[in-house]
Amino acid sequence: MPPLVSIITPTANREHLLPAITRCVLRQRVDWEWLILDDSAEPSAYLLALASQDARIRYFHSPARMSIGAKRNFLIGEARGTVIAHFDDDDHYAPHYLAHMVTTMRENHADLIKLSGFFMYAPHTQFFGYMDLNAKVGLHYELSGQSVSHVEFHEKMQIGADFVLFYGFSYVYERALAAVSAFGDIDLCDDESFIRPVVEAGRKVIAADDPQASCLHIVHPGSTSRCFSRHSMPSFILPTLFPCYEGSPA
Repeated sequence: MPPLVSIITPTANREHLLPAITRCVLRQRVDWEWLILDDSAEPSAYLLALASQDARIRYFHSPARMSIGAKRNFLIGEARGTVIAHFDDDDHYAPHYLAHMVTTMRENHADLIKLSGFFMYAPHTQFFGYMDLNAKVGLHYELSGQSVSHVEFHEKMQIGADFVLFYGFSYVYERALAAVSAFGDIDLCDDESFIRPVVEAGRKVIAADDPQASCLHIVHPGSTSRCFSRHSMPSFILPTLFPCYEGSPA
């Protein structure tokens, strides 16, 4: 029997992004529930209305500021599903994304699956690329939200050997891992604080490429992670690969 997937989304002060991530959630082809924790100054009118209309959506508002790691821990504690999936509020997840990730995880008897390669798009520069975390050397494009530069990695300056473990926006895992590890009460590198104890405990973690174009990582001025795209592609093919992506709000 297919598992119930608990999608968790920490958010704050991003009301303009919420309709797009909502569309991503509603299109998923699995049995899901969606939990959102928001520590904006005021509750989201959009999410309050959405949760009142769909029992699968549960919205939590905290009047006190919380770190991203603390939000994730709270949402996992509230989850009813046996599988947890991270959906960041500023990324795009294709309709087949969760079905593919959960099936691949279960077929490989893994405890956690993530993407080792993923498509990325920076709306401000219109850079469309593919990040291959297994490519430790060679020419890469370094993306910030507002610029693109080149960096040549070589044998003495490689992308970190464990870099493939990070980028938590694509984490999908068995909820039972909450007994093994928790997210640090931090905003940066919270994914690293969670996954290192998981690996050290001997749990099976797998990383997959994305030949099916199932996830589009959006790089914008507010992005906190550094991205090094291995490949650059013409932006006109983006709608072909991601037909449901409607663009990022200003």
